[in-house]
This record gives sequence, structure tokens and C-alpha cells, in this order.
Amino acid sequence: MRNVLEHGGITWVDIQDPTKEDVEYLRANFSFHPVVLDQLLPPSWGTKVEQFASHIFFVLFFPVYSKERRDTRPRELDIIVADKVLVSSHYNTIIPLKGLFDECNIYEELREKHMGKGVGFLLHHLLRRILEDCSGKVRRINQKLTLIEESVFEGKEREMLKEIAFAKADILNFWRIVRPQKGAFTSLRDISSVFFGEHLTPYFSHLRNHWARIMSDLIAYKETIKALEETNNALLTDKTNEIVKLLTIFAVIVFPLSLLAGIFGMNTTYLPIVGLPGDFWIVTGLMATGTFIMIVLFKKKKWF
Repeated sequence: MRNVLEHGGITWVDIQDPTKEDVEYLRANFSFHPVVLDQLLPPSWGTKVEQFASHIFFVLFFPVYSKERRDTRPRELDIIVADKVLVSSHYNTIIPLKGLFDECNIYEELREKHMGKGVGFLLHHLLRRILEDCSGKVRRINQKLTLIEESVFEGKEREMLKEIAFAKADILNFWRIVRPQKGAFTSLRDISSVFFGEHLTPYFSHLRNHWARIMSDLIAYKETIKALEETNNALLTDKTNEIVKLLTIFAVIVFPLSLLAGIFGMNTTYLPIVGLPGDFWIVTGLMATGTFIMIVLFKKKKWF
């Protein structure tokens, strides 16, 4: 699906699920290098920035979170930027990109705001929207970590095992997707003065710094989820050890009862006490005395 938007001499071509017809359309209407056009159809596997005499081609990947699968996966965005043209190509809907395109298509004042100052400003607005969307996802991760931390210290260690695993995978996937974008944003910052004018260099420097803040947060969250996992495992192990300790103490306390019951349950010719008046209560008293002695011993040694 191909949508074309024109304003103030700027043309924005947005292509979703590109086909050979879309590539031929670009070949016929714009002077893009064949090497660039040939890379639009097969999905790419890594970030890249290629600079030509009259245009720039770069491939970015941005994280998309699935509530159903509870994981984060990359979504590819190919961009070609020339003097008066911006081409965005992607295989799935990118919500911030769609939101910006719809704004420019529907509202004249927003179309003028985003496209009226040149293709460099349009590119800046597009990438800023996408990075702001990434920042929103980073805040969601932070909220999830806060909930996990509260639950861990509320005694829900076992329930948090799965939640920590999901959060850890989410952070690692997010980090793997965002980290390789450093080269693209650094290159855009460095060549912005040549392609778009020196007045736009601060804008692309801001994008590079925005990316760096996202990376800094992700690194902090990697350390946080690691610490939470270790803390949760330690608390869970301590709780398990406490249960084993109580069961062991109970088994040792009950040992004299079992021993006496076994002795007096033997089918032998002669058993002491058996047959005397009140023999049942004597045996019961011996059992109680043995149990009391074990409890006093454990208390004295502070084993419970």
C-alpha cells in the first residue's frame, strides 16, 4: 500500500508492505540509486546507513511490544531522504509513523508545521515521534519493575518467578533492538549540516541524545532486573530452607514418640511396664517427657 503526500514542494511517500510495483514507481519518479531500490523488498537483518551524492538511505529497527505474547520484537523501517523527498518503507504498521502521516494528511496547520520547513524537519519529526514511542515503552518497563519489586517484598516470591523471566526477556530484547541504532543516529547527526543545513544539526543532536537516554535507562533496568532476580531467588531459597528446617525439627521431636511406640509395640515375651496398673499412662508420660526434653534442647540451642 502506497500513500503520497505533497506540501510546500516536499513529497512524502509512505509504503507499507512494499511490492515490485512500488519499487518501479520510485524508480520512475525519483533519481534514487539502484542499490537503494534493490534493498527495499527483502527484509533487512541489521541497521545500516548509506550515503549517496543526492540522498541518504538508512535502515532502522524499533521495538514493538505484544501483549498477547508478552515479548518485544523488532519492526523494520527503511527511509530514503533526498532534497525534496522522504520515502518511508515498512512491512507492518508503525503507529507513531502512521499518526504523523495522518496528522499531515488531515490537518492543514499540522501539515505546514511538519512539512513546511523542509524535508530535514519532516525527518526529525518522524524520528522524534518514534523515539518518544520508545520512551513510553521504557516507562512501561520501569512500572513493571516497580510492581515486581513490591511483590517480591510482599512475600510473593514464587509468583514473581515467571514475571521476572518475562521482564528480563523484554528488557534484553528491547536492548538488543535499540543498541545497534547508535550508528544511524550518530551518522545523521554528523551529516545533517551537509544534507539539511547547519541550522538542523542541533535537532539531530537532540535525537542522538534521546537515543542515548533510552539506552542508559535500559542498561539500568538490566542491572535492576538482575538484582531483583537474585533477591527473589535468595528470599525463595530462605523460605524453602525455613520450611525444611521446621519439618526436620518436627521429625526429630517426634522421634522419641516413634521410638517408644516401636519398642512397646514389639511382640516379645516380656516388656517392662506393660501389665502394670496404669501402664498406658506411664508410656504416654514417657513419650511426653521425651518430647519436652527435645523441645527444651532445641530452644536452648536457638534452633527455632
